[in-house]
Amino acid sequence: MEVDPQSQDVHPIDDILPQSQPLVGQIPNPSGGYSYQISDLESLLRFLCLGVNDRVYRANTQHTEFGRANVNFIDRLIQDGRGSEVIGCIRDVSIQGRACKHDTTLYALAICARSNDLHTKRSAYAILNDVCRIPTHLFQFVKYCEELFEDNSGWGRAHRMGISNWYNSFQSKDPQDHKSAKKLAYLVTKYKRRHGWTHRDAVRLAHVHPRTTDIRLIIEYIFGENITVNITPNQASIGEFLDAARRAKRCNDVEEIRDLIAKYHLSREHIPTRFLNNIAVWEVLLRAMPFTAMLRNLGKITSLGMLNPNSNTSSDLWITIILQRLGQLNSDGLNCQKIHPLTILIALKHYEKGQGQTRRLVWTPNTQIVNALKEAFDQLTKICPPEGQSYLMAVSVGESMQKNICGSSIKACEAAAAMVLSTVNTAEVEVIIFANSIEDACISSIARGDTLDSISAKIEQVKQQCQQLSGRVSEDLAVPFKWAASRNKRFDVIVVLTDSLTSCGYMHPAEMLKQYIRYVAIDEYHLIVVGMTDNEYTIASPIDMNALDVVGFDLHTPSVIKNFVNDFRSDPSMQTDNPYVDLEEMENVTLY
Repeated sequence: MEVDPQSQDVHPIDDILPQSQPLVGQIPNPSGGYSYQISDLESLLRFLCLGVNDRVYRANTQHTEFGRANVNFIDRLIQDGRGSEVIGCIRDVSIQGRACKHDTTLYALAICARSNDLHTKRSAYAILNDVCRIPTHLFQFVKYCEELFEDNSGWGRAHRMGISNWYNSFQSKDPQDHKSAKKLAYLVTKYKRRHGWTHRDAVRLAHVHPRTTDIRLIIEYIFGENITVNITPNQASIGEFLDAARRAKRCNDVEEIRDLIAKYHLSREHIPTRFLNNIAVWEVLLRAMPFTAMLRNLGKITSLGMLNPNSNTSSDLWITIILQRLGQLNSDGLNCQKIHPLTILIALKHYEKGQGQTRRLVWTPNTQIVNALKEAFDQLTKICPPEGQSYLMAVSVGESMQKNICGSSIKACEAAAAMVLSTVNTAEVEVIIFANSIEDACISSIARGDTLDSISAKIEQVKQQCQQLSGRVSEDLAVPFKWAASRNKRFDVIVVLTDSLTSCGYMHPAEMLKQYIRYVAIDEYHLIVVGMTDNEYTIASPIDMNALDVVGFDLHTPSVIKNFVNDFRSDPSMQTDNPYVDLEEMENVTLY
């Protein structure tokens, strides 16, 4: 590689292939260029973590629709005798909370459960309790199983046993255990109907035979039978809770409903809608509300005036409570829950908008809450470079990066920008936004003091300028390496956040990386390509041991990148030593 000192143009020193022609092992991509095709197992991981593209489902709908043909890599893996790997990947992604939405893990599990491969089928039902932690997940799994075999929706023995085992798995005598009968009572009263299914339907079709008297008591409640409690204190406690849930639905008195919420820890779903505009009721709900439920209801809480000192004398107290809970993310207080960074970012964007998705609910965002959400997101996505190593983080502005991700209002480029925002204050990190040229018009830098809004403005500016120059936003993913070489900058680690749809430029990114390494004489380097969309492409060479593909970003991404840079390879899809993640409140519901 040679760099013209006057024009800063970069010229290769060897014979090269332009991006209009493929390197060995590359396939055409939708942008007219060529990229490496990822493996079926990597495709599965992208599907589980990021969801699927517009051709497969309608974003921003609660009941996501998938097409079997679009996930045929799962069938290929099973046919190749790799069903155990598929099951392990599904379980780990689900338990670690790595998926933006739970739909994909449930759909993949349903495919495995309906597989003709007996070992895969048995393994799928063996992890059903791990993946379906709440009735919403169980009913959605049943729904997908029905859709996969529309001509034969009968419940076979394996399916009946799997559903029956789910209900009978709640046998712990410890009321605080997530697998106690008391927990089952809470779940069946909170999630009565989801995805067109009820507990009565599931229990009847699965022929559930209760294995304990505690579970029998709950089954009797499901079928509307009279609850008789005369055996154990544990049954008495369960019976009291079930009775309280019934009383709450019929209650018309504010003080009585407040007492029921406080005494039996009832959730918002237990409360009749007639009470959900009452500040006094919300004050009791908020005290015990799970973290992600609180995030979803920030707009509702604000719209009621709970955070407004002019309408509520206790506003400072509730603001303090919310700030303290958000602050727990800074001290690993919520680490065991594995809160997904996108959960925070989506909540932030939604809360800042000041209106619900149906626009029937409006509010004026509280500045303190907005700032706390931003800080919480920064804490979850922070990557701290090891001392003595320099980072280049490059965010591409391709057309696919403008698409929404995870069925939310967040664009891929916004999520990428938010990911690097918290690294800007580190001295050894440089961040650029790029498209298809190292010209000033097609590149921008993120500096200290930049905010999400200013970064979004820079991304839009680069996009518009590139459109003016060439008529479209084509991508040259070799730009980060050209840019670094033209300025004679030496980076030990280069992180590219992209959709991998490179198409223009006279040199392939993988070849430009080789030229850059030789030009700046780096002995050791690390390239991390973070795929922000769910397509089947990557620019990282599959045979380059110094390159790592990362699927999206989540709580594990910073540590995965850090471990890789420290030459400790860690496959985020196969980690099994993490604590059980309680995703009870991380249900895909409308933000209020």
